[in-house]
Amino acid sequence: MRQAGRLDAVDVARGLALAAMAGYHFTWDLAYFGAVDPLTPYTAPMRLASALIGGAFLSLAGLSLALAHAGGFRARGYWRRMLRIGAAAALVSAATYAVAPREPILFGILHCLFVASLLALPFLARRLPWAALVLGGAMIALPLVYAAPAFNPPWLLWLGLNTQDPATLDWRPLMPWGGVVLVGLGSAQLAPRPPAWKARLAPLRGLALAGRHSLAVYLIHQPILLGLLYSALHLSGYADRLSAQAYEKTCRPACVEAGGGIEACERACACVVRGASAAGLAGRLAAHEISGEERRRIGAIVETCGSQP
Repeated sequence: MRQAGRLDAVDVARGLALAAMAGYHFTWDLAYFGAVDPLTPYTAPMRLASALIGGAFLSLAGLSLALAHAGGFRARGYWRRMLRIGAAAALVSAATYAVAPREPILFGILHCLFVASLLALPFLARRLPWAALVLGGAMIALPLVYAAPAFNPPWLLWLGLNTQDPATLDWRPLMPWGGVVLVGLGSAQLAPRPPAWKARLAPLRGLALAGRHSLAVYLIHQPILLGLLYSALHLSGYADRLSAQAYEKTCRPACVEAGGGIEACERACACVVRGASAAGLAGRLAAHEISGEERRRIGAIVETCGSQP
């Protein structure tokens, strides 16, 4: 049932931002599994898409804050929302520490939203739209004109005035991104309330549903995408082919550099791929981590192929 007081137009907009975010993250997943060029997520169009999607998501968060407290500050609802966002941000940090300890998310979009929402508190309690706009605009502008190495230490890095970005899977420092939340808040407080439009088409109702549960969608979409992609790549055999191609790409030049002839190296590398495929190990040839038993079996295949004329 549609929650009372909510606007389908806002929920649909948030659902669209979530769909765009999922599409962007799927590109990262494809790059992670080697299905596309690993540098694809770092291209200029993808970086622009990331900025636009993040900006849309955060500005809508500010708009939603304004709508939620349009009739007066609701302390209970505010702090309940903060508890959910804070817990979700901590969960994201813990999960990324476990799966990607070299690139954990320490201040991603949820962390930024949490701190920006704290900054928004006085503007909600007293309804100060122009103050929110001025502070938000200053937070967006300041990193464009000022940065210093003094802000590079971890305890100051999150402010966004640093000169060296951290190694992380998601990075949304308070400046400028928290300013986007405040600008969205101030703009929504000044604007008239959007009309009560109801989504009737099934796709729009689906987007509105996702928008009403945006935090849950944010938390579960990546595990689902990764699981589906992993299953599709392995069930189709495509993952094994990618691994074999990656192995051959590095095997041939390494063999030649070690003193082997070009034709002999091509035969030996192709032999290893065939042997690994027959043994069900093709997908492990280019794996970052393999077990001791897998290493022993692949080593035996390499030795056998290397001894052939």
